[in-house]
Amino acid sequence: MPSDSSRHSPRDTRMLVTLNALPLAVGVLLSCSTTLGEISVYGRLTLGITWALTQLVVLVGGTWWYEKRAASSFEPASVTTAARSAGGAW
Repeated sequence: MPSDSSRHSPRDTRMLVTLNALPLAVGVLLSCSTTLGEISVYGRLTLGITWALTQLVVLVGGTWWYEKRAASSFEPASVTTAARSAGGAW
């Protein structure tokens, strides 16, 4: 069973999943129609490639946000280590 310090807020987890599920769903819909994915956005850049890059940016940005929130909401590791060495609960 995970310790209290390794648990993430359910709200943050829902936000991360929702943030990544929406672009994924649109990407699946775009992949079902080759004519939509081939629409030119700028020069040789197509809608399919643009959407894939957008998904990548959302994934990396959302993961960065999630990890930043998780790291800031718990006590530092040095305090946890000191409590353990003093005979504190795991």
